[in-house]
Amino acid sequence: MTVTAAHRTLLSRRSAARTAAVVALSAAALLGGGLTAQAAAPARTTGATVELVPAGALATQCYYKVNANGGLQIRSGPGTSYSVVGSYANGSTILAEVATTNGFHKVGTNRWVSAAYTTRISGLPCES
Repeated sequence: MTVTAAHRTLLSRRSAARTAAVVALSAAALLGGGLTAQAAAPARTTGATVELVPAGALATQCYYKVNANGGLQIRSGPGTSYSVVGSYANGSTILAEVATTNGFHKVGTNRWVSAAYTTRISGLPCES
């Protein structure tokens, strides 16, 4: 198999894009501990181009740890009057919206958990 100069250039650009993405993600993870909802989102690669979420873009979802000895109930709406539709075990990692309604994080369609029993995991980047 013969490798052409154009193919070598393409491979070099892809390698550079991967390296830039790893550096961006590593920086976001290291800095994430001191940042709030504006933590950097993961980089996206398109061909040889690395695109970062603009600095002013707010993350809408973050990772949280469940801190409820008996587990955390998932409810159909943002309040204790809504029906229980499931649960998360204590210590579980969940992805939830940053914003709260009545003290509840949205974790899916018609799925809410009490924010009082979750703790933001600072080592993981938030997403938008």
